[in-house]
Amino acid sequence: MSLPLPLLLLGWVLTLTVVYLAWAFWSDSAKGMAFATHRGEQLPRVMVNRYFVIFMFMGGAMVSRDPLWIAYAFAVNGIAPLWDALIYRKAGQPYKKHLVPAALSAVVVGWALYLNQTSGAI
Repeated sequence: MSLPLPLLLLGWVLTLTVVYLAWAFWSDSAKGMAFATHRGEQLPRVMVNRYFVIFMFMGGAMVSRDPLWIAYAFAVNGIAPLWDALIYRKAGQPYKKHLVPAALSAVVVGWALYLNQTSGAI
């Protein structure tokens, strides 16, 4: 399918903005917070939205019953808890509550890819 150039450009601008935000937060968290105009005191409420979006992404994949879509959604969303686990482990803080969903996401990815290669039935 051919997509209109304005759609492609807008999509890439937004995608690259997210990459910039990731880099800004990684390289200098204060710079990332300033660019994103986030405020520390509001982050718990911001996280509600983040978790709801993750739910919509993963739930949409499950409703689709498409093994490749499921594998993609859980691979992408499994990165966040893995990253969190690594951050907390390095800091010497509890991290298993983050590692478990990352590991379970990996199981879902593997299982969905296996089903896609065999029967495709989910």
